[in-house]
Amino acid sequence: MQMKRLSIIIVLFLSIAVFIGCSQSDHRATPAAFEIPVPTAPGISVESNEIAKIDYSNNQDGYVIVVFTGSTESALRVVVTAPHDAQYIYALNSGGVLEVIPLTEGDGEYTIGIYENVEANNYTSVLSLTIDVVLQNRFNPFIRPNQFVNYSKDSELVSLAAELTKDAENVKDMIIAIYDYIIDNFTYDYNLAQTVQSGYLPDLDEVLHRKEGICFDYSALVTAMLRSQGIPTRLEIGYHGEEYHAWISLFCEENGWIDKRYHYDYNEEEWTAMDPTFESGEHHEHTSRQQARDDLEYRLMFNY
Repeated sequence: MQMKRLSIIIVLFLSIAVFIGCSQSDHRATPAAFEIPVPTAPGISVESNEIAKIDYSNNQDGYVIVVFTGSTESALRVVVTAPHDAQYIYALNSGGVLEVIPLTEGDGEYTIGIYENVEANNYTSVLSLTIDVVLQNRFNPFIRPNQFVNYSKDSELVSLAAELTKDAENVKDMIIAIYDYIIDNFTYDYNLAQTVQSGYLPDLDEVLHRKEGICFDYSALVTAMLRSQGIPTRLEIGYHGEEYHAWISLFCEENGWIDKRYHYDYNEEEWTAMDPTFESGEHHEHTSRQQARDDLEYRLMFNY
């Protein structure tokens, strides 16, 4: 196997979460029970060697499953080079832990590589695969769990989302029920924001129990809860001004992908700009809500 070296700079994917909304006429106009599509590794299409494996049997559903079966104390990374050369970096554990890696940039050529750290920021190639992806449905990557939005049918967040939305008459009501629960019950975790390490991935049921978190926690939790109810939702990471941020967008039939970070105001009967991290709990007491509403300088880098 030809060995290649890769220098990877891992960027912290942290800061503040934001949220958006949807019109009544949308992808799921009438709420109904949604069967969560659980990622699997059937072994039909596999690239492997003696220490690693990439199962791409379900690439048409917007994901691959990667596993490092060898043993190492060095850091491992999965690097996905998407169409148009966007590069996504994921953590990988050794010892046979399966990781669901999403393919979120639509149809096209993806290169998936597994890399092992050798020194400083230098990584050596363990296994690499290039595939042409044609999604069966463009929403497939955004209605499933993955490493960044990690949940299962048995997750408490799934049960809570179902309970919160059981009386919803339309998808708009479902979105608002989940969103309002988060902003009414969660607070911003300043200590975690100051101490969080590169590579942090939220345990979403733990976040649910703590009822506090940073932007990544807020965004991943809301994304998971909406996806669990069949609403295509993207966890989005990029910059708000000079700060690294996480937020979400979701799909509505009438509006397409809504990424203007709106929330429905029943009193005003309109969608108004809002940032749920500023709105949630005590956090908004320390921040200008008007500034949060007016400053929409968001620059998207990655979808998960």
